[in-house]
Amino acid sequence: MIVFLSECDVEGAIGMSGAMEIVESAFRDYALGQATLLPRMSETLPGTAGMFRVLGAYLPQQGMFGSKTLTGFPGRRLENEVYFTILLFETATGALKSVISTNYLTGLRTGAASGVAAKYLARPDARTLGMVGAGIQAWHQAEALCAVREVRTAKVFSRDRQKAETFAKRMAKAFSIDAVAVNSAEEAVRESDLVVAATTSSQPVIQGAWLMPGAHVSGIGANTRTKRELDPSCFVGAKVVADSRDQAIAESGDFREAVESGAIAADEVYAELGELCSGQKPGRISESEITIFKSIGVALQDISVAAFLFDIAQRHGIGTLLDPFAASGFLADNAIATASLAK
Repeated sequence: MIVFLSECDVEGAIGMSGAMEIVESAFRDYALGQATLLPRMSETLPGTAGMFRVLGAYLPQQGMFGSKTLTGFPGRRLENEVYFTILLFETATGALKSVISTNYLTGLRTGAASGVAAKYLARPDARTLGMVGAGIQAWHQAEALCAVREVRTAKVFSRDRQKAETFAKRMAKAFSIDAVAVNSAEEAVRESDLVVAATTSSQPVIQGAWLMPGAHVSGIGANTRTKRELDPSCFVGAKVVADSRDQAIAESGDFREAVESGAIAADEVYAELGELCSGQKPGRISESEITIFKSIGVALQDISVAAFLFDIAQRHGIGTLLDPFAASGFLADNAIATASLAK
């Protein structure tokens, strides 16, 4: 039997604090050689602007491995449609154990990685959060950063003013902080201890001159070569940490632009997140340094949380059992109809 976990199943089984613990452990295992990232495939589909990706990870500590598929068609993200899916396999037998719908999980695990990065890189006294972007991913970023730092005020900018205002009101209620919509990205970023870039922009939306000494930046939107959120000056002199060094160099549009423009060298990534989690490298070492977390998204995050969810499903009976060898009602009815016609 295979366990299918729906969006509602996933959302009811795990929250941000739990996701951060799981993700941190997965990055630590990876840095210590106890987990493997499988080769990642990313292709634009011919004749469309759509992107199809497959990524995978092997987690022997959890006894699981798996693959995640995701699609991105600009302007085509609709409600009640699934764009992210995980197939989870058991290491001991190689058997498929679970199929998981992961729209919600994708945002959660991305936020969780940013929260873990901020734990090591943001100043302990960080209190002000500047948000550039007010979508679903931005919400998970805000949730994670408010979980690891005592955020007191937030400034939210979106090109859609109404969206920014709604987002700020939701933040104020959920996190008991002062949150307001502002008129520009610059206004959101200046004098902010924590800065989030969570957009789909193809042009930089944050300038290095806006970042105050000691700021920590979570740059999560520029996860393809065509996307750019941070201008090259943001990276100059900053401590850059990536979820995957190789993927940041190969796929992050704004980091690549900084390298190709000559602003920084290709080896400017100080560390991978797992190296901080495992203690192999220190995080922030001064109050004034600017730190940047470049998040592309790796399967360690997805498969580690999926393994946890499967364990929860086993122990608490959540999800729907699927029998891959049972005939469906539709097939059975058609078999009867075909037999009747043959007579």
